[in-house]
Amino acid sequence: MHGTNLQRLGRLAGNLVAHPRYIGKYIATSLSSRLTPLKLQLPWFSYAAIEFLEKFLRPTMQVFEYGGGGSTVFFARRTAEVRCIESSEEWAAKIKPVLEREKIANVTLEVHPFDPNDVVAFGRSPYLLALKDRLPDVIVVDGYEESVPLRPICFQLAETVIKPGGIIIVDDSWRYLPLREKNRARHWTEFRSVGPCRRGVTSTDVFFY
Repeated sequence: MHGTNLQRLGRLAGNLVAHPRYIGKYIATSLSSRLTPLKLQLPWFSYAAIEFLEKFLRPTMQVFEYGGGGSTVFFARRTAEVRCIESSEEWAAKIKPVLEREKIANVTLEVHPFDPNDVVAFGRSPYLLALKDRLPDVIVVDGYEESVPLRPICFQLAETVIKPGGIIIVDDSWRYLPLREKNRARHWTEFRSVGPCRRGVTSTDVFFY
């Protein structure tokens, strides 16, 4: 999250004091350079959001992900179907062996590269439009993000197709605070805490429709 190193350290200490159940997880996963969310088969979300999802998800649900990884395995084990859209062939090549090794057959993994600096082209890209004509219970807005903020564009499309009673998950939501003010959701919740393989505190927002 934004701030000086001292501010980030203060947030980390404060969050762990307020939520001591995360201390063991933080030490086990965030202080090791060998672990990744994909190896842990966990979303790269806050632990608070992961705990919510473990209670919310149902075996009949359909999930759509902009950006995959440990979350793909996590959702596949708890829902009926996951459709994951990736922009990186290299990253998709790391996900596929895990799905094969774990004998996970309810995931469709597609790769649609795009130019992250061409917002106009992104608006008509196969990556973005893979969500059209879908009606998922859960939509994850994550994936590639650098200088040009593309997740808000994905979020806007997601709001037009999310199933009633469904949710949209926005990871690293502290980067996209305007979405909290401009959305169609009935309500939203910020899940702020440490997370797997993160050195500090992050926030994952869930929008309820």
